Amino acid sequence: MLKYVSFSLFLLFQSYIIHAEEPIKIVLHINDTFKLTHLNNSVKNLRKELGENAKIKVVINGKAVQSMLKNNKPSTKIINSILQNNVDIGLCHNAVRNHHVNKNMLIKGLKVLPKDGNVSIINLQKQGYIYIKM
Repeated sequence: MLKYVSFSLFLLFQSYIIHAEEPIKIVLHINDTFKLTHLNNSVKNLRKELGENAKIKVVINGKAVQSMLKNNKPSTKIINSILQNNVDIGLCHNAVRNHHVNKNMLIKGLKVLPKDGNVSIINLQKQGYIYIKM
C-alpha cells in the first residue's frame, strides 16, 4: 500500500513540475486606436517581467483596425515595436470587412484572423491564455 501512495505522490509531483514549466500565455485585446501606446508599453513591461518564454498575442477589432494601414506612420511605428517583442497581432476579419480596410494596405506583420475577434479571444482563453483588455 505504501508503495502505491509513494508512486501516486511521485506522479503528482511530476505533473506539477511539467505544468509549472508551461509558458505564461496572454492575449491582449484592443479596439480603440488611442490605446496603442498603452498596448506597446504593456507588451514591453510583460516581456521585461515574464521573459521571452511568455506567449503574447494581440487581438485588434472595432474601429482600431482602421489605423492599421501602412501609410499611418504613428501606428506603424508602434506596431513595429510590438512585433519586435515577438508578439503575434491578429485583426478581426469582420472589423476589417465592416470598416472597408484593404488587406493589402495593412502594416507588414499583421494577420487577419480567420474568425471573429471575439471568437478568437474565446478560443485563446480555452487554450489557457489570460485575457487582458486594454
